[in-house]
Amino acid sequence: MHATTETWSPTTLALVDDEHDRRNASDGHSRYGAYLKQRLTRFHEYNQSESPLPTQEFAAAAWQVATSPIMSPGYVGIRPDLRAITPTFADDEGGLVIDVQVPLHHYDLRAARDIPLGWQDWETDRHYLSAYASYFEPGSKRPALLTTTIVRLVVDGAWGLPPQEHTRGHGLVDDAKRTVAALAAGINGHAGPIVAALRGEQ
Repeated sequence: MHATTETWSPTTLALVDDEHDRRNASDGHSRYGAYLKQRLTRFHEYNQSESPLPTQEFAAAAWQVATSPIMSPGYVGIRPDLRAITPTFADDEGGLVIDVQVPLHHYDLRAARDIPLGWQDWETDRHYLSAYASYFEPGSKRPALLTTTIVRLVVDGAWGLPPQEHTRGHGLVDDAKRTVAALAAGINGHAGPIVAALRGEQ
């Protein structure tokens, strides 16, 4: 994601980068679209190439293609201080949920004073273009306590996910872009304030 320091905010966790997508498109239309074209079987019912997916299934598939590790950099950029933002389906009723993985340092924990001296924490690396540092695992020479909080969002009708209308071509790309934009807006709106509170930025 080619984001500047000013792009991210305490409640902005995911950003769609249409300009970068068009500028770097091998087909002159959309770099994201090229990745979708390579994975068309993900975007229709099994053995029914003309049958779109249910809305939530389409949303999960569109997000997965739009983000790392499939696209790198992704069509959707994830704020550097987050480990991942991933769609999954709940075990109980099967609805779509979004997990936002937020690494926390020892000093964020109530038990920090009881963590043995010498135990490693998340390492961080701050890029000059971002006010938010990337978190990565330390080396294996000493033990470590690496804490990640999951902010789980339930995707319901209030998110306004548009239905999938196409299973190929520019129509599929447009459907996927609208869906990914709706997911990003929902993630920022619902999880952004929680992550800001966890980071002490509210």
